[in-house]
Amino acid sequence: MKHLLKIVLGLVLCLGLFTACDDEEDNAAVSGFSLSKTEVAANAEGGKETVTVSSEGEWVAKSSEPWLSISPANGFGNTECVITIDEALKNEVREAEIRFIPKGQAPKVITVTQLGYGKMIHVKEAEVNLKASDVYEKRYFEAIITANVSFKIAYEWLTTTEEGVTLENWISLEKKNEPVFNLESARPQTYKVRFDWKMNPEWIERRAKINFEPMEQNGKSAEEVAITPILVTQAASPVITDDRAGDSLAILTIHERLASDIAINSSENMMYWDNVSLWKRTDKELPGPEAVGRVRSVNFGTITTKESLPQEVRYLKYLETFQVYGNANTMLLSIDLENHICELEYLKNLQIGGYGLVSLPEDFDRLGNSLESLDLSANNFTGVPAVLTQNNFPKLKSLIFSGNRRWTVSNLKDSQYNKDTELGFHINMDENPTEIDQLFLWDNLEELVLSYNYLEGTLPTYEGRTGWQADDLKQYGDTLNYLLEHPEIPKILPNMKRLTLNLNFFTGKIPEWLRFHPHLLDWFPEVLIFNQQEMGQDSKGTPVKFSDEPSSFTYYFDAYPLYKQKYEVEGEDETLKPEEQKK
Repeated sequence: MKHLLKIVLGLVLCLGLFTACDDEEDNAAVSGFSLSKTEVAANAEGGKETVTVSSEGEWVAKSSEPWLSISPANGFGNTECVITIDEALKNEVREAEIRFIPKGQAPKVITVTQLGYGKMIHVKEAEVNLKASDVYEKRYFEAIITANVSFKIAYEWLTTTEEGVTLENWISLEKKNEPVFNLESARPQTYKVRFDWKMNPEWIERRAKINFEPMEQNGKSAEEVAITPILVTQAASPVITDDRAGDSLAILTIHERLASDIAINSSENMMYWDNVSLWKRTDKELPGPEAVGRVRSVNFGTITTKESLPQEVRYLKYLETFQVYGNANTMLLSIDLENHICELEYLKNLQIGGYGLVSLPEDFDRLGNSLESLDLSANNFTGVPAVLTQNNFPKLKSLIFSGNRRWTVSNLKDSQYNKDTELGFHINMDENPTEIDQLFLWDNLEELVLSYNYLEGTLPTYEGRTGWQADDLKQYGDTLNYLLEHPEIPKILPNMKRLTLNLNFFTGKIPEWLRFHPHLLDWFPEVLIFNQQEMGQDSKGTPVKFSDEPSSFTYYFDAYPLYKQKYEVEGEDETLKPEEQKK
């Protein structure tokens, strides 16, 4: 019995080997099949068109209409075939297909479009239906257009809201995708034109018509041209209600459109989502009883997008904290932040870091009555947005504007990039000494992070500005009498608890307002103030470094002897690291 079982198993194994060999040989025989073209256009007179068939196996070809033929209609290997198109009988467009069927593979098709007598602009698909949204890479459609006359493309926006606003500019055509005409022979050409579309933020369906306006070679409009326009219909976005369910839908929509890497289980209650916190009845800063159970904070983590924040963010009515940090290929992006987030009246903490931003909306100051911390680090700003001022944001305490470098450069003199438009956040304080005033004269700020930008030159001295007064120093007791004795030292950033200027391109002297600032040693200055770009050179080719960087803080303790005990470590003049100060 055992002997018989071994024989059976042996036969099965052999059969498997033979089958595997046969499959490999069959795949090798049919692999590789391509056509030199998939679209053919012809005028009313018909004619012949050559197509090259590349194949590693046998194939046959069949025409769908009698007015179209191909020779040879079968073959093996590489073959040059001739498509013959009969003369048109009517003044209308007709289409047919030649279907190539390679042995063991899916068929491939050549579409033949023949225009009738006269001038025509014919579209293969006259109606296009779009979803309300999709990922960025899929938000386009291609139109196959056959024409024997040059044309330009125009849009007709067909949808108006109840408020009378026309929904427009949601379909576009990039310059590089515009058709290039070559109609000198009067033979029709087929163009594949890519149209991009935007997500529909509205709760209504919207429609548009793409029209083709014929143009003669001299630029004048042609007459009596048969034209097929394209009617585009886009589905409405789902309705987001002003309640907890609406918050949930808004977050899921934003999550999808940003391609966030944070996992969300939509079947779970929102209170269990790791990236979301909800308002509780016991919260001291609860906006009102109606906010209980609504979203208080949300974090979308790292993302992949080429667009601004999705408009659904505006529906998170009671949002206090919004965070997103880390976009793909940030250095290649130039994203203008749109104003949807400006509608959040309770927003206190906003982080949009590593996103690829280059600008803020003009009405960003609508957040001025609530915003307390703003993190715009690791973006591509070339300067401080004009809207960011103390007058516009009287409650703002923390501004993080570090790492705004599109490219990493250590030599500004020999850089291949334009310092003012291509590198990132660049200010030459020797040339524009007041440009940084927007930040340095912001008295209410308690945290200002400017590390790892392209700031160069000498820090402003602010000589002549008001010095410290007795009322300013009451909280310090007798510790800072030196500032009262030297009123020539300007009072700059008086409430600053954390300032960072490291890894920039500063040179020259350290100004007195910084050298004797009451919180200087809280800032860990050896690392976060004085330390500049390693091996860096400024626009003049000068090695970057403060010319009077102190080797110790003896001068500081001479001015503020009562600080010596606070910052002295084991008898040596050393500053405490930030994490040590918190202990």
